[in-house]
Amino acid sequence: MKKKFYGALLLGSLFLAGGMVSCSDYDDDINRLNERVDALEKTVAELQKAIEAGAVITSVDDTENGVKVTLSDGKTFELTNGTDGTPGSVIKIGDNGNWFIDGNDTGKPSRGEKGEQGEQGPAGEQGPAGEDGKDGKYYIPGENGFWIEVDSEGNQTETTMSWIPENTPVAVYDSANGKLLISNIDGVAEGEVLVIETWGELKSLAVIPYVIDKETSMPVVSFYNIVKDGDVLESTDATAHFRLNPNNANIKVWEWSIIDRKVVTRAEGDNVNDLLAISEVSRGDGEMIVSLKSKKSIADLNADEIAIFALNGTNTANGNNIASDYAKVTSEDLTNFAIVNASLGHEYAFTNPYPTEKPAEPAENPKTARLDAQLVYSDPEGIDLKDLVWTWAKDLNAGTSVGVTLEDLNIDGLTYEFSKPEKYLGSDGTTNQQEFVNLDGSIVTVNDYATAAIGRTPIFLVKALVNGTVVATGYIKLEIVKSAPEPDIPDEILTVDCGTINYGDIVDGKVIAELDWTRVNKFYSKYGLTAETFGKLYNDAEITKTEIGVNMVGNAWIKNQTTTAPATITMTDKVAVMGLQEAVRTAEITFKTKEGVDKTKYPNVVVRFTYTIKDTTVFPALNDDYRIDVNGDGVKDNVVKVKGQLEGSKWAMVSGIKEHFTEYLNGYKRSANHYDLYATLVAGQTGAEITPAKTTSGNQVQGKETVMAQEIKLTTELINAYKDYAVNFNVSLANGEDTTYTYTVRFERPYTVKVSDVVLETLLAEASTDELSKKVVIYGPQGEKVYENGVVTADGKNTYKFNQSGYSIEYKDLTGSTEDTWASFGGNLKLDKTTGKISWYNQGTALQKDKLAHSNVVVTIPDVAVIEAEGNIIVKKSK
Repeated sequence: MKKKFYGALLLGSLFLAGGMVSCSDYDDDINRLNERVDALEKTVAELQKAIEAGAVITSVDDTENGVKVTLSDGKTFELTNGTDGTPGSVIKIGDNGNWFIDGNDTGKPSRGEKGEQGEQGPAGEQGPAGEDGKDGKYYIPGENGFWIEVDSEGNQTETTMSWIPENTPVAVYDSANGKLLISNIDGVAEGEVLVIETWGELKSLAVIPYVIDKETSMPVVSFYNIVKDGDVLESTDATAHFRLNPNNANIKVWEWSIIDRKVVTRAEGDNVNDLLAISEVSRGDGEMIVSLKSKKSIADLNADEIAIFALNGTNTANGNNIASDYAKVTSEDLTNFAIVNASLGHEYAFTNPYPTEKPAEPAENPKTARLDAQLVYSDPEGIDLKDLVWTWAKDLNAGTSVGVTLEDLNIDGLTYEFSKPEKYLGSDGTTNQQEFVNLDGSIVTVNDYATAAIGRTPIFLVKALVNGTVVATGYIKLEIVKSAPEPDIPDEILTVDCGTINYGDIVDGKVIAELDWTRVNKFYSKYGLTAETFGKLYNDAEITKTEIGVNMVGNAWIKNQTTTAPATITMTDKVAVMGLQEAVRTAEITFKTKEGVDKTKYPNVVVRFTYTIKDTTVFPALNDDYRIDVNGDGVKDNVVKVKGQLEGSKWAMVSGIKEHFTEYLNGYKRSANHYDLYATLVAGQTGAEITPAKTTSGNQVQGKETVMAQEIKLTTELINAYKDYAVNFNVSLANGEDTTYTYTVRFERPYTVKVSDVVLETLLAEASTDELSKKVVIYGPQGEKVYENGVVTADGKNTYKFNQSGYSIEYKDLTGSTEDTWASFGGNLKLDKTTGKISWYNQGTALQKDKLAHSNVVVTIPDVAVIEAEGNIIVKKSK
């Protein structure tokens, strides 16, 4: 936290305001000032402590007496400029990225915006890409109270514009840079600024498993690759969500890269390193959102291989490194494309793609020929061929009537090139149709032939390119007409906003929202209809857009049942939630006009329901009795420590999952539509397991809780002092999805080993010896000696059954020290690795100094730990 307020300035303001004062008045004023400074320091300290504990600022609001800061943990902090304070002012970043003052857009951007992409050159040989536009200038609030202008190169210039209003408490929440700046409040001198850092230091991150692979239990990131001749030209964007620890961690000082590899299931394999690329990193609600691109096909993976990736970060400030857990990568290569008529819409565009061969000459009679669009001869603006093209990905939705286009997939780098063949003979076999039109880029207009052009059918070649490589071609045929036919009237859209729906509140068959009859009657009036004529002109309602778990009814219009809502939407608990919680989704029913009805007068009627579904699961709190302070900063982390316990006659590195949570999960209540609770290891970790695993595909019984019987257990010995495992606490949803909370279980070695000094004399008549076995001391979980002087102690036998643990002690090669190399002992310092006996007997020369070597032992306690320890060997000089 940075604070800029000083008692001297406060005292100065007293003299300026009051002139001469008596001693008693002066003392009273000083006391009041001290009280105000103390109160501010206490408030700020509490606010900072909450932020350091991971709380995130959720809102900054003006109040009657100043400003109020609200945190994600529910705490609020009010900062005022006196008991009867002045209403405050709040400056923050709006949804459009501009700075807003008290809700009013200043027009000042808070971050640089990308300029327009350079224009593509005309058709021909592939040339260099156009230059990107320069980033625009933007503004940040300076800590001295003035706006700072930042140009496209990052250069900062202080302006003369102050963001501090006169005599008004003001707070600037700079969410883009993690700062809260406050001025004109109690305890801060006039014109000074209090700066509070709102971001913490990133300690760890974990993949949020919105979609889980059933085979590996890993989170999944999926792509479609656009492939030509084996090369990936481009891919769809995929987003990976990472939970930050703490939630308010600063991610701006980190540089991110991808660790990816190809692995045989459950075993490491060759590094791939070029599978994915990061296109954007952003944050929201305690998450880091990483947009990814696929760079390589994985179609050649063997049946027992999978592709996985992790996110790797380097802190540019201190060089620290951090890595996430692994997630699985899946992709589908798209190789088969065609260009279709976009003007027909998704319903009809895919039935007859543009031909890839030039139409036969002479041209077919226009009355029977395929004609793709009409061009009015007198229209000076002509027709834009770009409005007539989509690129159909034929590998998707194969065998269905509705296709998927590269435009639907938002493929970057998709462009079109248009050209006019030099000659195309009309149906008379003589007239070149191409002479009647001009092509400028993608715009076609009729040339000077005017009315002579009517009835002509020129053709145009279109190429679809992805990052400069042609993926599909087609020929478009236009008909030049005198006037355009009157178009069909656009669909009448009646939108019903269902708002945000809590997944736990969904009841099968319960109406979520309905269309009001008032809007239906307004529609009737607009088109001169009655309920009776509507039934004659329109078909029954047809569900034209929906998803699993969403149903709509709208037949009451036709049947004139005014006692029933004209259209309703209901949901079941099978509707999808995870990964879509921020999305505005739509479902539609359509009343289409009957065959033969004049579509230029009567539109199709679409009832569009819009909704957002959120899961508001509140996860159980970690048990404060067992959480530990990892960093020694006085703040407990989301980490529990496990040293294990005695099971029968052996020590087991095991812990019950329910013990990690408050009151052992007793009293934890879930919302409706939430079922089994169970824990899993975050994918990609080895050396531990959680048992029993969830054994059914849903456990669709409220209150059936796998987690109550689950334990986490080491399956291999600890090599280091501790090892952390990321654990997912999962709540199963009725739709088969899981919502997940991730925390850390730290397994710590319950035993420690020390090796006492071995002291050897330099003797002339015989070797000096000692028993290394008697120098090894093993300490138990609570510091008791369980092994000493070559035997298991009483505590070791009676309390920990250490004599039955299967322990072993291995004596490793002796080594030299920084003071004395191993070669300096001349091979005269020896170890019997079987008995642990060490001996020193040199070759008769009087040793003039004490020498130092090291003993090395390895203590193995099966299923618990492998502990290396080093001791000193002191060889005394000759007497």
